[in-house]
Amino acid sequence: MANENDSSALALFLLGSVVGAAVALLLAPKTGRDTRNFLKESGFQFKKLAEEGLDSGKASADDFIQHGRAFMDEMGERLISAFEAGKEAMKEELIKERKKTQGPPSETY
Repeated sequence: MANENDSSALALFLLGSVVGAAVALLLAPKTGRDTRNFLKESGFQFKKLAEEGLDSGKASADDFIQHGRAFMDEMGERLISAFEAGKEAMKEELIKERKKTQGPPSETY
């Protein structure tokens, strides 16, 4: 959940940055050179933020995959253990059933 909130916050921040840059261009008239420098600097900042977001997303995905693998390993071990316990219980029940059906030796003449 925290990772989803972090991703949402980053996306909102990036969106706010783009909207803020657009409003700044519209409301603050500058020379062409100043505007180009501003756009160039904003582009570098946006690229840096995007790379950080990508790195964060990769780390989150790697963490999610690692936890998923650990969960699947644990579930596999539980399944094997349950299967072995069931197999052992089945053997015991078969032995009991054989003893019941064989009963004591009968005396026939």
